[in-house]
Amino acid sequence: MSTEPSFALQALIARLEQHLAIVSQSRGAGEASIDAAFGALADAFEDYEEALYDQYSELLPFTIPSDDE
Repeated sequence: MSTEPSFALQALIARLEQHLAIVSQSRGAGEASIDAAFGALADAFEDYEEALYDQYSELLPFTIPSDDE
């Protein structure tokens, strides 16, 4: 069962807002909370892209950087 794109988009927006809040209050890039927020944002992005593709066969023009790059 696929996720509705509008639901996945709202989740992505919430993760973007959460990421901004954590980054703006952090003391440095090495904080575990920033890594966790990045991971949650990346997951929400992938969920939205998958929902968009499942419903409309469309992809987003972005990629998530990996540790391999």
